[in-house]
Order: sequence, then structure tokens, then C-alpha cells
Amino acid sequence: MSAQPLQIPESGQIGEMPVEESVDAWVERSVESAPNKARLQQRLDAIRTEDALVCFLHRFVLFNDALAARVPFLAGLIHLTPDLFVEREVDEAFCRQCNGRIAAFVAEAAADEYQMTAEQNLVHQYLSQQFFLGVLDHFGRDGKSFDRRFPVPERLMALLAEARERHFVERGPDHLFAALGFHVGLEVFAHQEFNLVDAWLKERHPALVSRLKRGGKQGSAYRWLGIHTVVEITHYRAGLEALKLALDTYHRPDHRPRMTMSIREGFASFIDLQARFYQAILCDVA
Repeated sequence: MSAQPLQIPESGQIGEMPVEESVDAWVERSVESAPNKARLQQRLDAIRTEDALVCFLHRFVLFNDALAARVPFLAGLIHLTPDLFVEREVDEAFCRQCNGRIAAFVAEAAADEYQMTAEQNLVHQYLSQQFFLGVLDHFGRDGKSFDRRFPVPERLMALLAEARERHFVERGPDHLFAALGFHVGLEVFAHQEFNLVDAWLKERHPALVSRLKRGGKQGSAYRWLGIHTVVEITHYRAGLEALKLALDTYHRPDHRPRMTMSIREGFASFIDLQARFYQAILCDVA
């Protein structure tokens, strides 16, 4: 079964008849209207000291690592939840299942995240570690003394835990669709976020970028950031396909409007989480 174009009800007053639009247009409009890009730009432009820069990049790495951990978990959760997504015209119980195909679209991001070849370790957590070790080396910082001097504050630790757990603590169709909406949000906003940080570093800190590009155990330590300026848009498009197929094959077609609202709520909750994280990212650093 091929997924039909996804229609998302436009928000409005309770009781109003929703106006439908394609998910692509809805996401594009939602991203455009979200304040996150402007807030992140303001946060970057407010960085005046070396301490603030190093702390920002450290916590930027941590936030994205927490979000990356969600991706294989979501793929597995979808696959391990049978009878929600079905080919309605197929009458044999197992052969009706579509959960593996939906999980595959989510897992496209996980395949990049955990890529290991015979020649290279391309696991994104490892690449991000090389990136941050390069930052410390460039500024002559010792890792242990950095951790002692700049422990991650409890406020940010709570937000990192939220990034790992949001929509996963409770189970059921509403939460699963919300998790898919959250996933699409994190991928499309990551594309925006990484490109913004990349451009800012190249403009404001070219020596750091040059140093990172020169060194690393497997070549450029800047590779982690550079990769994410490109791959996130692909992951976002795969996430959209997961949404479309999930709604198209959901076993209760009459609940489709309710599931679309769960998607909207999940997407909006990512916007909120990212905004709160960047608002607090340097809460303890002058």
C-alpha cells in the first residue's frame, strides 16, 4: 500500500471545522513561524568569552546526542507494536502488518547515526567526541578540569532527560504518533540548527574551524558538524514518509483526525523543548 498525501488539520478554535493542508506545507509554515532560529542566533551572537563558547559547544553536543538516542528506540517501539498499522485489504494477520516499513523510515536516520565500516568509525557520538576534543585542544583546555569547572547544571540535565524520554514514558497510539511528530520536528530543526551554528563558527571563529578540519583521529574533527548540515534534511523527508504511511495504515481510520492532532502536539513539543534548552544553555556561564 502506498501512502497517500498526508493532511494535517490546521489549528483553530475548539469546535471549528479544521482546514486541511499537506504535511509538507504545514511543517514548512510551522518552522518558518517558530522563534527558535532567531533565538539561537541571538544566543550565538551573545557569546563573548572563550568559556561561553566552549560551554555552548559542549552542551550543543550533549543535546544532539540525547536526541540521537531516541531514533533507534522509536524505530524499535514502532516495530514492536503490532496491529496498529495494517494493510486492510490483506486478511492474514501477520501479512497485514506495516509496522516494520514505518520503522524503516525512522531507522534511516539511525543507520547514519550508528554507521561503522571496516575502515572507519562513523558513529555520530564518536565523531561528536572528536569534535569536542578538538575544541578543548584548540583552546588548551584539559578535559577533567573543564568538567570540574563547568559541570552541566541541573536545569540542563533535566532538559537532556526530557529530550531522551518525551513521548516514550507513556505508551499507546496517541503517544506513538506524538513521538513521530517529535521526530520530524527534531530532524527538520536540526537541519536549521546545524547550518546556523556552522555558518556562525565559520564567520566568527575561523581559526577554530580550520584547526578542527585539520585534526582528528580519522581526519577532520569538524566532520561531525559538517555531516549534519547535509544529512538532516534527508532524515526529515524519511520522517515525513513514516508519518504518511502511519496515518494511511492506522487500524482505526475514523481516528485519523485524533492522530493528526497527536502529530501536531509532538511536533510542537519539540519546538518548545529546543527553545527552552537554548534559552538555558548558558544559564551558569557569563
